Amino acid sequence: MSTLHALTVPKWGMSMEEGEITEWRVAVGDTVAAGDELVDIETSKIVNAAESPVTGTLVRIVGEVGQTLQVGMLMGVIASGDTSEQAIDDFVAAFVPDAAGAARAQGSGAQAAPAAAPAPARDVPVVAAAPAASASGLSEGPDDSAVKASPVARRIARAHNINLHNVTATGRNGRVSKRDVEQAGGIRVLADAGVSAAGTRAAQPQRSSADDSHIPSTPVARRFARSLNINLNDVTPTGRRGRVSKEDVEKAAVTATGVAYYREQALSGMRKTIAARLSESKQTIPHYRVSVDIEIDSLLQQRAYMNGTLGYRISVNDFVIKACASALAQVPEVNVQYGEDCIRQFDQADIAMAVAVKGGLITPVIRNVGVMSLPQIAEESRDLAARAQAGTLSVDEFSGGTFSISNLGMFGVDQFDAIINLPQAAILAVAAGVKKPVVRGDSIVPATVMRVSLSADHRAIDGAVAARFLQSLKGFLENPASMLL
Repeated sequence: MSTLHALTVPKWGMSMEEGEITEWRVAVGDTVAAGDELVDIETSKIVNAAESPVTGTLVRIVGEVGQTLQVGMLMGVIASGDTSEQAIDDFVAAFVPDAAGAARAQGSGAQAAPAAAPAPARDVPVVAAAPAASASGLSEGPDDSAVKASPVARRIARAHNINLHNVTATGRNGRVSKRDVEQAGGIRVLADAGVSAAGTRAAQPQRSSADDSHIPSTPVARRFARSLNINLNDVTPTGRRGRVSKEDVEKAAVTATGVAYYREQALSGMRKTIAARLSESKQTIPHYRVSVDIEIDSLLQQRAYMNGTLGYRISVNDFVIKACASALAQVPEVNVQYGEDCIRQFDQADIAMAVAVKGGLITPVIRNVGVMSLPQIAEESRDLAARAQAGTLSVDEFSGGTFSISNLGMFGVDQFDAIINLPQAAILAVAAGVKKPVVRGDSIVPATVMRVSLSADHRAIDGAVAARFLQSLKGFLENPASMLL
């Protein structure tokens, strides 16, 4: 027997009373898992994604894009098995929210929200015709930061150089809404198609008179072309087997109208966490940076010997990790964290290494590096990096580090600065080794030079301490045998 479940407007704060549906990320018939982000909702303060409460199939979309619903009202219906359209209709009709906004179904045993007209099937939205008003002069006016506007409306206004003082507000409590900005500027943000089009700068592009029904194209591309009034004869195909793709239509629209199109990719939970942590770090920590050039020819020779003759698989980054642990042992004042009323100094080096994964960044931690050999470090770093990219690390494997390393040398970057990974007090940015002329005595000779930059928390680490750490690190990396003894 199938069970129907309600997807309702969540309450994300004590003051939240309603939200506007800005985009559905899934379609009717899609399989969803518990916790999947299904629909974007804009409130007076934030834009967030409502998650699926259960695993099942989305069988009905009730709340339309652009519709404002009270907390607890029904947005969609999810089925955990096969069900009939009549059962879904009965479920929607029986839905009544309680005073707390958590809706309950009558007779179904599932939670629900008030009945609303089912949303019509939607393919690709059509670009609205340009209003009579011109966009000229819309950028003029005093600072509009104090104008009450929804986050989406403000973002669209900035993107199209529209001063909010020039927009007539029709939203709740006198707020400027997304629709108000669109009407003022002659623009239309296409949430479902993931593009934005400006109607004031160019009208709908003129269609070629030739029949395009024979042009090979994807169904999505054909629907999208019709919505933008683009003839497929005017599109250069780059898709498989010479088919026109959706991206080809976007390019053709840009050529025809001069309007830039863009896709909006919703923020993942990982990306939101990264953004929040890095913003907190930059806003709360007084960063300063110290850099030094390190000659690594001896290191490269040592690495070649260990990998070629001894059969190890050791990277330059493994040497850097080992050298950082050795330098932290010599200058323990860098192996610290700043607290409210103290500075925590650690006895061992637990080094976090930044690993790029799909959708973000993760920092697995190698524990007590100071007692490990280079081959052990190499094996541990490979294992952690592989499992980080596979998403199989446990929480304790990417938390609790005392010092971080970010290495972009493999991308040819010759210098960069890194943001401190809270609650740590320092992070080392490692660039690529580059052949450069260096002065030795009275001679100029070629050498492989790698620049490293230490970002440090000035509340816990003074400049002289950071300089001593880099001096120690440089000594170990330029004389790698010294840290192998």
